[in-house]
Amino acid sequence: MTDRRSAERRPLVLKFGGSAFADLDGYHRVARYTVRRVTEEKRPLVVVVSAMSGTTGKLQQTLNALVDDPPAHAAAMLLTTGETVSVALLAAALDAEGVRACPLPAAGTGLLAEGPGDRARLISADPGAPAAALADCPVVVVPGGQAVDAAGRAVMLGRNSSDLSAVAVAAALGADTCELFSDVPGVCTADPYLVPEARTLSRISYEGLRRMSRNGAKVVHEGAVDWAERGGVRLLCRPFPWCEGPDGGTAVGTGPEVSAVVVHKGSDVWCFRSGRERRAAGGRLRAEGLAIAEFDTAGEACLTVPTGARGAARHLRAARRLDDLCLVTTLWADGRTEHTAVPRAEAAAEARRRHALLYPDPGHPPRRPGPPPAKARSPHSGVLVGPARPLPTESGPLD
Repeated sequence: MTDRRSAERRPLVLKFGGSAFADLDGYHRVARYTVRRVTEEKRPLVVVVSAMSGTTGKLQQTLNALVDDPPAHAAAMLLTTGETVSVALLAAALDAEGVRACPLPAAGTGLLAEGPGDRARLISADPGAPAAALADCPVVVVPGGQAVDAAGRAVMLGRNSSDLSAVAVAAALGADTCELFSDVPGVCTADPYLVPEARTLSRISYEGLRRMSRNGAKVVHEGAVDWAERGGVRLLCRPFPWCEGPDGGTAVGTGPEVSAVVVHKGSDVWCFRSGRERRAAGGRLRAEGLAIAEFDTAGEACLTVPTGARGAARHLRAARRLDDLCLVTTLWADGRTEHTAVPRAEAAAEARRRHALLYPDPGHPPRRPGPPPAKARSPHSGVLVGPARPLPTESGPLD
């Protein structure tokens, strides 16, 4: 890690999630915001970008349709292309705004990882390459969730790992703050897409955020929290497009313990014949870099596994999948953790009910549960694999 630079020369590090690129104009919005920050603060800037919203999922679906268990490095080569596209598009948008930007590949990030190519573990961050790029360009654009292994191959740091890339680069370059922009107002007490009553926290400690991430909350990558704490990097979790206000979003560093509700909507529930079998399988799944949660329900030993995780099936042969169940986890501020398995169709309503227990508001009774709003998906997310339906033929275009 580099020595701390003077505050006025420490680079800014901004990360934009896929929701910022729900349409092509999103690249122009991010470019204009980037230009504004560079102009106002007169510091070098690193922008870490995710793939267009929905892109990685479509790539994964395409791969799954082709083969059941692809080689890890082949999967990584495919799944990282979405971020590479975003790097190129944002660099082009910045150029259109009159700012020269340096787009970096995985090998230029200085990030080194080991383990399975599609969910490798980040082990070091070298500031050399990104610092050299910043010496030539005022803005450097970095692909989120990518690193290289000891053989120089591009690897993926797992799904939703752009936060990890941003924080690791910030720590390596001596940045004191890393700003993480997404489609939610900050760190919330529940997924606001499922629980409209969720509260946005103004502050939270590293440990409080780590606990939420470890228990399945898709707020900030758990590894990013670790790197931030070790590197003394303050995190600011903010919505984009950003509204004015220095106190907006959530500051991560020091803060209170919090209560929260997590819905494991992207995971399947598997049931084992005994706790011993469950623990053995859980250990093997964790060793492969998969985030799981172990719990008991109705006297049965269960765990969750991310839906469609490559290589998980061979560790689950002794288990049966409970297709209709979804895990809802309640985190209490006093350290208690409570797991509840409910029918998947009832998960959002259960999350609202449990959130009301954590944050009772007698003056405002809970709203009647309704279907949660769908997250925006970019109409261009199929640019790498094409549409899911047949392509147009010479007889006429698709409607």
